[in-house]
Amino acid sequence: MRSRLHQDHRDEMPGMRGLPQDPESGHGDDPMSETTIRLADLDDPRDLEAVIELTAEFKALDGTELTWPERLGLADQLRGMAAFVLLAVRDDAVVGMLIAQRTMGSFVGVPSCNIHDLYLVEDARGDGLGTRMMTACADQARATGCGKLTLEVNADNTAALALYRSLGFDVPEGEGPGDATYYVKCPLD
Repeated sequence: MRSRLHQDHRDEMPGMRGLPQDPESGHGDDPMSETTIRLADLDDPRDLEAVIELTAEFKALDGTELTWPERLGLADQLRGMAAFVLLAVRDDAVVGMLIAQRTMGSFVGVPSCNIHDLYLVEDARGDGLGTRMMTACADQARATGCGKLTLEVNADNTAALALYRSLGFDVPEGEGPGDATYYVKCPLD
């Protein structure tokens, strides 16, 4: 008997759907056709540096700097705690990242995949790349036996709320108070 998470059944599953088998296949004049999504190799200094730099850009949105001690600590955490990191690459430049962790699912018997960070550089936003990153994450999570995706999102981050809601996450309707954080989930099967 096949596992419910087997690749052949992904079109039958509610919740998140996976990317096509060949994510690099052409899409005509679509600007995303130039963008590939791949797993980061955290032993490769270029990939590690790209993730740290994008994390610094992400943190700068709040008006704070990622210090050198924080950068070094992040490198150690990524190597030891991240289940996987996805990179979006366009024209040999990393334009997006998604950092995920596998978490215990004590009440359901299968682990979950927590999306810790999703960040796209400004000119990579608004063209569907966030959706592609999330579906690639769902594929990777399924491949490692996870039963759901979880994440935290600021209640005033309307673009992210809309994205996650459109993908099947249990995001409340409307905008919440600016200082609130939602914990949301989406089943993978």
